[in-house]
Amino acid sequence: MGRAIFNPTVTDYKAPPLPEDQLRKVFKKYDTNNDNLLSKEELKKAFEYLGSIIPGFRANRGLHHADANKDGYINEREMDELVKYAVQVGFGVKA
Repeated sequence: MGRAIFNPTVTDYKAPPLPEDQLRKVFKKYDTNNDNLLSKEELKKAFEYLGSIIPGFRANRGLHHADANKDGYINEREMDELVKYAVQVGFGVKA
């Protein structure tokens, strides 16, 4: 009956989808130890930033989808697959 009011303290806000190149920059930004590898924890933080309500799940699925050599990290060669996964689940748009 009343109007919905924007509440900036609500944490379930999801940012609008990003172009693929910007998604790639977001993921690279979360390589906090600068080893050119994204760990599960770094992926989780990236998906939190992107507005995922289940960032741990998204990190697991992203690793499963993109980690071709199964070492538990996303490297530069695997980044394209991670970005494709993020677009597929709604965090980005094809460039």
